[in-house]
Amino acid sequence: MIANADILLDEPGFVVANKPSGMLSEGGADREIDLEQFVSTLVGRQVWCCHRLDRLTSGLVVLRKGKRYLKELSSQFESRSVRKEYWLLVDGVWDHRIQKVDSLIAPVGGGVHANVLEGGKSATSTFQLRGVDEVQRISWLRGLLKTGRTHQLRLHTLMSGCPVLGDPVYGKSRADGLFGLHAFRLKMRHPGTGEALDFEADIPENWRPLIAKFEAS
Repeated sequence: MIANADILLDEPGFVVANKPSGMLSEGGADREIDLEQFVSTLVGRQVWCCHRLDRLTSGLVVLRKGKRYLKELSSQFESRSVRKEYWLLVDGVWDHRIQKVDSLIAPVGGGVHANVLEGGKSATSTFQLRGVDEVQRISWLRGLLKTGRTHQLRLHTLMSGCPVLGDPVYGKSRADGLFGLHAFRLKMRHPGTGEALDFEADIPENWRPLIAKFEAS
């Protein structure tokens, strides 16, 4: 069962929501309820995603209402002035010396991408180790995207020997459905006033026991 999205901010021209894992950002059409449809119902008018998260990735998404701030929001995302911080749970003991990963990323078919030696688009991510469970061999990371390639953090943790926990494509699925990638924090400017905005999204419920254990150690 997919959890419902939460609204963190509902302004006249835009909305900030916390998307649950398992929900499409957009494109659900008549087949399933996506984030755009769900939030549109909550706020009483049509909204559109300014950026997307993969279906399995949870966390912060900005959606616009109409064209009021279309130019301003588009400019912030296109110029990469919106700062997005991800939390990751990865399978394995992360080497704390790995703080930056560079690769070329290219599609290889079927919606799957790969780190390649040539012919791909350059991708850079930075990581900070926040905790390690030596017994379960799980690590908790903070990740920042310097570029925005498809599946970038998933591929860069895989390249580093620690795939995202519960990743059915680049790692192994989990029976509890946990997927270890969450868009935890987002910093942007209010498209109307220029005010600095800073949001944090609650972690998924199935993350809580693991994060509590890390924070207690």
